[in-house]
Amino acid sequence: MCIRDSLYSVKGEVPDDLEPMEIGRANVVREGKDCTLVTYSRMTHVCLEAAATLAKEGIDVEVVDLRSLRPLDEDTVVRSVKKTHRCVVVHEGWPYGGVGAEVSDRVQRLAFDWLDAPILRVAQLDVPMPYNAKLEQEVIPQAERVVSTVKRVFSRGRG
Repeated sequence: MCIRDSLYSVKGEVPDDLEPMEIGRANVVREGKDCTLVTYSRMTHVCLEAAATLAKEGIDVEVVDLRSLRPLDEDTVVRSVKKTHRCVVVHEGWPYGGVGAEVSDRVQRLAFDWLDAPILRVAQLDVPMPYNAKLEQEVIPQAERVVSTVKRVFSRGRG
């Protein structure tokens, strides 16, 4: 299965009383106190996997699922960064000029005084997307790369 199609295979319980989501409202899918992971779509699952790994090492990560990109819920993201003082933006696109760059820009403008470390990003590698499924997995962000980036945020912090 192609990674781009992998969200189709995600299964889980759907509550009977599920309310429609509000466009422009992010969701904190995992509470944490040490670092904020800002993400959306399939990368939310990757970030939750990374958060579970980091928790075993004593790093408590908050995961914010943007759910919509425009409008972008700046308030939820900023509130989380103010709590954790660190931010890693995780997205599946190229690093140059993508959603991650926009989110990073907004965090640094709106929450700069609360940051204890630079905002880092995890994106697909800056190469053409390969057609080979094995190579594609190397290009798309995986939980291991998210884990190592979060650890780097702590090594680059001021406090």
